Amino acid sequence: MTEFEGLPDSRTSLRGLTEEGHEAWLIRGIAGKLYRCPGCHGEISIGTDHVVVQYVRRAGGSDHHHWHRRCAEDLLVPELRGIKPVRAAASTRSRLETRARRPAGRRQRR
Repeated sequence: MTEFEGLPDSRTSLRGLTEEGHEAWLIRGIAGKLYRCPGCHGEISIGTDHVVVQYVRRAGGSDHHHWHRRCAEDLLVPELRGIKPVRAAASTRSRLETRARRPAGRRQRR
């Protein structure tokens, strides 16, 4: 993952597609509470820099998971296709929730 090493950061997020065609947005996060990483099932401590992966489903709806940065780089990113860096402002919670309310055929291309 050398091309995207250190991303996401405070200015840049990553967007890719899962095998099922859902959007996966990788966003930088600081843990405000204790989370469990789905990659290694280890704890993400409060105050730890980590990656929040927001899934926007093709049929509408979304969900998110908190990953250790290394687990996301090693396990998740290789499974995604078409990964692109995007401005962090495009991946705010409100924008992704709005995006998730519209089915895939109704989304506007930018």
